[in-house]
Amino acid sequence: MMLKKSAFYIFAVLFVFAGQFLATRGLVTGQPPLIAQTTLSNRNPMPLVAKGPALIYFWAEWCGVCRGMQGNISAVLRDIPGITIAVRSGNDRQLAEYLHKNKLEWTAVNDQDGGISQQYGVQAVPALFFLNGQGHIVFTSAGYTSEWGLRLRLWLSGLL
Repeated sequence: MMLKKSAFYIFAVLFVFAGQFLATRGLVTGQPPLIAQTTLSNRNPMPLVAKGPALIYFWAEWCGVCRGMQGNISAVLRDIPGITIAVRSGNDRQLAEYLHKNKLEWTAVNDQDGGISQQYGVQAVPALFFLNGQGHIVFTSAGYTSEWGLRLRLWLSGLL
C-alpha cells in the first residue's frame, strides 16, 4: 500500500514538472529582449527591471487565470520591481480603464498587437519572467502561480 502511494506521488510530481516544462518551452531566458514601447505613463520600461530581482508579467484582461492572479501580482509588485505587459487587451484608454476599475497599480505596457509577447516566446498568458540582479531572465513560468510561488522564485533569482 505504501509503495503504491509513493509511486502515485512520484508520478504526480513528474506530471506537474512535465506540464510546466511543456508550458514554458520556448520562453526566452538570459538577456530580456528590448521593449521599445513605453508604459501607459510614458516611461521606458527596461530600466525598471534592469536590476533584480524583478518580474516581467504577461497577462490579458480577458484571461480568467490572470484575473485570479491579480492579488498575488499586486502584492509582489508592492515589494519588487516589475513591469506588466497586457497582451491584446484593447487600446491604451481601455487598458487604463481596466487597471483603474480593478484597482491595479501596475506599471503596464500595452502589447496591443502581440509583438512584445512574440519576442519573449509567450504562447499563452499568464507568463512570468524572473530576473536576477544583473537583469537576466533566470526562471520562467506559465499558468497560475501563488504569491508564495512568485516570492520564492524571486528570492531564488536574487541568489543567481
